[in-house]
Amino acid sequence: MSPFLIVIFTLLVIYKLYKFVYDKPPNTPPGIIRIPIGGSYWMLLWGNYKFPYLTIDYYVKKLKSKVISCYMGDSFTIIVNDYKSIKEVLSREEFDGRVTTAQHIKDRAFGKELGIFFIEGPQWHEQRRFTLRHMRDFGFGRRQDKLESEIMDEMTLFLDILKNGPIYDGEKEILKGNLALFPDILYASAANNIWNIMFGRRFDRSEHDISRLLCRMSILFQRSNDPTGGAISQRSIFRYFGNMFSYTNHMKGSTTISNIIKKYLDYQKTIINENDNQGFVDRYLKKLNGDDKLDNFTEEQLIILLNDVMFPAFSAIPSVITHVIKYLMHHPRIMEKVQNEIDNVVGTGRLATWDDRKNLPYLEATIRETMRIETLTPLSITHKCLKKTTLQGYEIPANTFIFTNLAAMHHDPDLWGDPKIFRPERFLKEDGQLAKDFTLPFGFGHRLCAGETYTRYNLFGTVVLLVQNFNFFFVEGEPSSLEDKVPGIIVSPKELWIRLESR
Repeated sequence: MSPFLIVIFTLLVIYKLYKFVYDKPPNTPPGIIRIPIGGSYWMLLWGNYKFPYLTIDYYVKKLKSKVISCYMGDSFTIIVNDYKSIKEVLSREEFDGRVTTAQHIKDRAFGKELGIFFIEGPQWHEQRRFTLRHMRDFGFGRRQDKLESEIMDEMTLFLDILKNGPIYDGEKEILKGNLALFPDILYASAANNIWNIMFGRRFDRSEHDISRLLCRMSILFQRSNDPTGGAISQRSIFRYFGNMFSYTNHMKGSTTISNIIKKYLDYQKTIINENDNQGFVDRYLKKLNGDDKLDNFTEEQLIILLNDVMFPAFSAIPSVITHVIKYLMHHPRIMEKVQNEIDNVVGTGRLATWDDRKNLPYLEATIRETMRIETLTPLSITHKCLKKTTLQGYEIPANTFIFTNLAAMHHDPDLWGDPKIFRPERFLKEDGQLAKDFTLPFGFGHRLCAGETYTRYNLFGTVVLLVQNFNFFFVEGEPSSLEDKVPGIIVSPKELWIRLESR
């Protein structure tokens, strides 16, 4: 080959490489460069391998834009990082789409597009409408005296276990004397309360190993992907590398939960009659057996729907409560104020009720501040643009993936002033009452977490119970730092033993 042709070939390769690295759709937000195979994901990993979403802030500052773009593998992606842009994305129907083509998401759903988290279009609208309509009747999304009474019963049992010690072998693994393993100690009550809504029954104390298994498998599943979706979302071929890219854990966690659900569904089908109306599952099974059954209502759909709906209760609630306890332990002045408020309003002779919440503003502000500073789902669940549109003056092509960077918004100095400081007072007005809450830990719009009311009630009640009855102390050698966290779809605290002393 002549030197001239070699030069031409070299220039052509350089041009193609340059175009690949820097090219993006016209009039779209400024972007992060991309590299073959992983796209811009490599750049995020380069900045912070463990928590790649934290690298986004560097590029927001470098590109001087709160709305930026990148490539996650081959997929063009928009990342919005400020309150105004995030609120707009979550409010508009054009951005209600989901990533439905990821093979590992289909693998957990019998190779289909099922559930409620990772579907879109008429199927999502239909399943969401039915789910919200009927789950509200059992206290999910609205107050219900029966459910609140049953949750109080569960909390009474939880307190009894903490004060009087373990009985069963599973309890002895997470409660040793006055040492409790967090968040594991919270798993049984967290799983029982949501299971009760779905199946109309709770696991009794001898069955708590099942409750804890559900939560542990949920944690295993969600930790198999970082908030960006991870390498396995970029290239489905990585499924064949075993657990190198956490695919094995992904499937083990999801399949174990689905198998448990299937087992109890089979039992539920043998006892249900036309008068049964104990939980959401009864309603769905009647729909399956009714004359008006629709194509999207199947047993497989019900299994994955239950998996999706219960997943946050299994993993998120224990994680948030553990974050709250750790922050209070690191800030004894705030702990003292919270305990004094509870003592003055609730006292020591009873559990707090939902009606007490309005009289415990500092406690509520502390929970809000914890969910702000420790954004549980930093990038939420990926959205997708359903048709060509615009956002903040930029053109957004159809099928563009969209990350709502809740972590960045919750740490935006323009919104919070001193976002790195743990300061519950930011959520209070001068008279000590709660101010407007600008956080979005449960999302917003049509994709708003349906369990927000339910979750806030459980967080409130459990935190009150714990700080009302105990003082907390770190155990030497345990992961006590606020930075001791594990990546995943949910950023969760590392497991740690905490010493409890009755007040």
